[in-house]
Amino acid sequence: MRTYEFVMTHKGVLEQMANLSIKPNDVKYLELYQEYMRLDKEGHKKTYIIQYLSDEYNVDERTIYRVVNRFSQEVEI
Repeated sequence: MRTYEFVMTHKGVLEQMANLSIKPNDVKYLELYQEYMRLDKEGHKKTYIIQYLSDEYNVDERTIYRVVNRFSQEVEI
């Protein structure tokens, strides 16, 4: 499959992502966000969660804050 064929096949989804300012690269943070939500639900403090995820996923704390903010936003479809 060529790039053109892939884009044409998923055109609708890609257009929605562009309209909602969702970055395709965010897919790599899905597990991180799921773990953030689990730890938050368990009652851990946000500072601890951020530090833990930073160490666990080897990403900057600021990146985790950005991901959490982006993934927590409501979108209108």
